[in-house]
Amino acid sequence: MNRRSLVLIIVFLLTAVLVLWSVTERKPPEDFDETPEQLIPDFTARGLETRIFESDGRLSHQIRADRMAHFSLLGRTELDSPVYISYLSDEQVNIEEAGAIWQITAVSGRFYENELLELEEQVTILNLSDSGYIEQIETEFLAIDLQTRTMQTDEAVTIRGPRFIVRGEGMRVDLEAQQLELIKHVETIFYPRPRAE
Repeated sequence: MNRRSLVLIIVFLLTAVLVLWSVTERKPPEDFDETPEQLIPDFTARGLETRIFESDGRLSHQIRADRMAHFSLLGRTELDSPVYISYLSDEQVNIEEAGAIWQITAVSGRFYENELLELEEQVTILNLSDSGYIEQIETEFLAIDLQTRTMQTDEAVTIRGPRFIVRGEGMRVDLEAQQLELIKHVETIFYPRPRAE
């Protein structure tokens, strides 16, 4: 073997050792947070309903879904076709008179352990009470904080009443105070008579 061949073999071996050493020293990418164990639900349920009550025994709100999958390592529950209903909580209303105020439906959603409910795709908010000017609100995303009983979105919003339609971008709603704030107004259409559905 000549000297040139020996040098080429040594360079080749050193390169191979360096490449193998760098491969074994590599760590998995940091930006992938979910491990395979986190992607497998702890349990799934169909037709499950959760009811939350006030300290005096009155029904505060309820969540139901066609299917729920709970991931304890992620601290969330995935929901298919979720329905959220918020009930009257006025201290002067007794249990027999308490009724639903808002019913919110969506295609999918997530419920987090910190009592945050996120609803996505075809989110529809219906006013089930006989009072108020708003009959229905539509958007594509809605975040509901169950502790503060507030909800908000930054997406496009359509608000419908018996004689108007309001379109905007983003809104904040306080369910307890029954207050709605539209972040950016786009257009309002008024009707002289109630619309025929």
